[in-house]
Amino acid sequence: MKKLHFPGLNGLRFIAALLVIIDHTELFKSYLGMPTLWANSYSAYLGAFGVSIFFVLSGFLITYLLLVEQKEGPIQIKHFYIRRILRIWPLYYLLVLLGFFVVPHLDFLQVPHYSTEMGQSLERLLLFTGLAANVAFVYFPTVAFANILWSVAVEEQFYLFWPHVIKIKQKLFWIMLLLLVGYLGLKFYAGNLDRQVELLVIRTRFSAMIIGGIGAYLVFTKHAVIRYVYARMTQVLLLLVFGLLLFDRVDFKSLELFQDEFLSLVVCGLILNIASNPNSILKLEHSVLNYFGKISYGLYVYHLFAVVIVLKFLPSVLSLKDWSPWISYPVSFGLILLLTTGISHLSYKYIESYFLRKKVKFSTVMSGDLVKEKEKKESAAAD
Repeated sequence: MKKLHFPGLNGLRFIAALLVIIDHTELFKSYLGMPTLWANSYSAYLGAFGVSIFFVLSGFLITYLLLVEQKEGPIQIKHFYIRRILRIWPLYYLLVLLGFFVVPHLDFLQVPHYSTEMGQSLERLLLFTGLAANVAFVYFPTVAFANILWSVAVEEQFYLFWPHVIKIKQKLFWIMLLLLVGYLGLKFYAGNLDRQVELLVIRTRFSAMIIGGIGAYLVFTKHAVIRYVYARMTQVLLLLVFGLLLFDRVDFKSLELFQDEFLSLVVCGLILNIASNPNSILKLEHSVLNYFGKISYGLYVYHLFAVVIVLKFLPSVLSLKDWSPWISYPVSFGLILLLTTGISHLSYKYIESYFLRKKVKFSTVMSGDLVKEKEKKESAAAD
């Protein structure tokens, strides 16, 4: 079995998760009538920023793995879907169960302007169980703590057809580019149809994953353009633009509709350097970042519980409203991150790891943390 490890990707996963947690911490502070450090519009922007990073990362890694598998032999589509099920479904459906059948009955977890009545719950439940949480997000009231699964559903929808695209082989780069242009055309045209349709297309960010996939193709084929992406000046420019985007200092004006795609291109350029350029300026391979990246799926899906628990519990112990936001924020956010990490660690150890180990027999290429765990076992056996 071929082993594959890209350095730094776990670090990027953690950064993406952190941005989403910051967004929701500020949002829930406003729901609970607490002072916030930033305007809600900026914190919401950070959350969208983090999700875009997740999408590009996913498109890059999955596409590269499929290309390696195809080089070793034909892509086993059935095995691909089994791997996706084992990685994604356990936490996805756990959150669906909690959101629909547990949270509505726990008064402590009810939040003003967020928790909604569970009318039309059958329609929403069918959409969530059918991996269409993004559709439910746009057309129905919020399902507290489960609506965050919209992005997970988008990924699963994308991977229903993406392996079949990679199997085509011939003119693959141009096919991926054509799909990107097609999505952008749909995104532009959707505004002429209906506002909710437009929101659904915008939220279904296939473009970010396609851009990540194109980046993987360029690295895998050692395309000539890679030398320009690896250039030191290009790296400096990418980091500068990334910083400007992160602090919302780029005014898109009439190009706002394609803001996500521009961000995705910048993120993809950084990923190509961090993961595959030995002379990358930015190094994110570190044991702490690797740990947080390893549990990033848990950080993403569980953090809302930690946010609500901490923000509702802390005022009974500390007078946060009387504190400066610059003091109360590190205290509250630190506790949120600590609690989220604890929950995610337990989830990874007792739930996710079990299913991840099952993935091995359906994998032609072993990647990520499974590689490191296998190497540790082999090293221990040799000793």
